[in-house]
Amino acid sequence: MDNQNKKTAKTDVKKLVGMAMFAALSYAVTFVFRMPVQFLTFDAKDAVLTIAAFMYGPLSAIIMSIIPALIEFITISDTGFWGFLMNFVSSAAFSFTASVIYKYKRSFNGAIIGLYAAVVITTLVMIPMNLFITPIYMGVPRSVVVEFLPTLILPFNFAKSLMNAAITMFIYKPVSLAMKRSHLIPGKVDVKFNKQSVIMLIAGAVSLVVAIIIFIILKAK
Repeated sequence: MDNQNKKTAKTDVKKLVGMAMFAALSYAVTFVFRMPVQFLTFDAKDAVLTIAAFMYGPLSAIIMSIIPALIEFITISDTGFWGFLMNFVSSAAFSFTASVIYKYKRSFNGAIIGLYAAVVITTLVMIPMNLFITPIYMGVPRSVVVEFLPTLILPFNFAKSLMNAAITMFIYKPVSLAMKRSHLIPGKVDVKFNKQSVIMLIAGAVSLVVAIIIFIILKAK
């Protein structure tokens, strides 16, 4: 094996190790950062998956989204296969959307646009998923789900996605720097705190506040 092939193989191994690490972390986060909102539950695993997808690409978003959803299905889930499917689609829609935009617009603007696009796309994707699948695993008529759609399901999915976007904005750069310093991903170690960093933090803070307000309103109902 020549030097170029060795280098490529080493990079591939690092990528697989990194993806496995983030997939495991995303599952662990479901225990640490978990909040019930009526019969729905928020967790921050989509932020972890998206950070990894920013580093490893959109395809990795799909692959990594399967792992925590599958482990939850095997271990703690009480919603069976349909719950697994909902879980996977929600995470994949968010992380894939954000990372595919960031891949083709690899800049500060690309990250912001990707994350907010992911909020919108995930919220929209989960409408038909809830309409057709939730009645099956909850054992209720579709009319009940339709009733809850504008008052709970739609705002919950929006707030959940918005909070995951906010968390990604807060921690992507520190995690990326740590990965670069550890030589787990390539790239220049840039620790400058510039105008873009400030804007990212402000956008994350505003998104976080809006998401929390929506969750508080939903929990008060």
